[in-house]
Amino acid sequence: MQSSEVSSTIVAPAPPLHIVTPLLKSRKLSSKMGASVWLKLESVQTSGSFKSRGLGRLCQKSVAEGCTNFVSSSGGNAGLAAVFCAQELGMPITVVVPEPTPPFIVAKLKDEGATVEVVGKAWDDANERAKVIASSPGSVLIHPFDHPEIWTGHSTIVDEIQAQLMGVVPDLLVVAVGGGGLMNGVLEGLHRIGWGEIPVVAMETKGAGSLNACAVSGEWKQLDAITSVAKCLGAKRVSKRSFEWLSQHKILSRVVTDKQALSACVRIADDHRILVPPACGAAMAAVYEDVISEAQKSGELPDRLENIVAIVCGGNGVNLDSIYKWREECEL
Repeated sequence: MQSSEVSSTIVAPAPPLHIVTPLLKSRKLSSKMGASVWLKLESVQTSGSFKSRGLGRLCQKSVAEGCTNFVSSSGGNAGLAAVFCAQELGMPITVVVPEPTPPFIVAKLKDEGATVEVVGKAWDDANERAKVIASSPGSVLIHPFDHPEIWTGHSTIVDEIQAQLMGVVPDLLVVAVGGGGLMNGVLEGLHRIGWGEIPVVAMETKGAGSLNACAVSGEWKQLDAITSVAKCLGAKRVSKRSFEWLSQHKILSRVVTDKQALSACVRIADDHRILVPPACGAAMAAVYEDVISEAQKSGELPDRLENIVAIVCGGNGVNLDSIYKWREECEL
């Protein structure tokens, strides 16, 4: 009997478009908090923020399914991450941004090869226009935060934290919330690896507190307008999944002032030589201000916390001129 050999080609999965980022123990913040404070440095992603994790995953899947054009709606970070992913995958991209987007971000998007449209007063307006563009054949809307593939991509942050802590289980995680994509990913990752009991502090600024509005009202509410300087947190309403997580996980929704967020941006630049925009400053304010200690006093968090992880989500809406300006505004 003759035997026949059937050859088959095994195609390896494409490597992700994000990098593994460092987990830094902050001596300054650890001393302040009386606990080990770990900073997950998403600010060093090639795209400038954590966004390339989830958006990269969605872009790669969309290309595999035959799309020929990306469309993004973003006030900055998501658009820049989507453009980075488009370049890596050799795809054209159109980015729709709202009017408050800083001119240097618009210029950067164009320099990176994107077609840019400026539409509306807030991200929500830009997103409606992006939906129209994305309705053309072959186009795919790369949403900034509201897609299961995006959340799964962002959840890789938790896998890395688990590996980097080498057996240490954190007592608390701190995240910034805009539309909720990062928080959704973090929570997905926590539950996947068996860390579902770890509380999460979800930070926003006043004037962009769409998650906090849901937490206070118990309803999936929409803000009338975004008035915060943290434009990257500027979604009038968080994703429906973010609202659902409020009843499925211990989430402490907290809001800080713009000044507190800006102050945190200056302090992390001084302490760690890291530049972050106000949206990320909102998360850092949880450790630079008394947010966590107040939650301990109220009984919402344990009196003793040994390990706190804060996700330094990064962002492109910052430069040295911004830091100098914020230092003067905050009188630091």
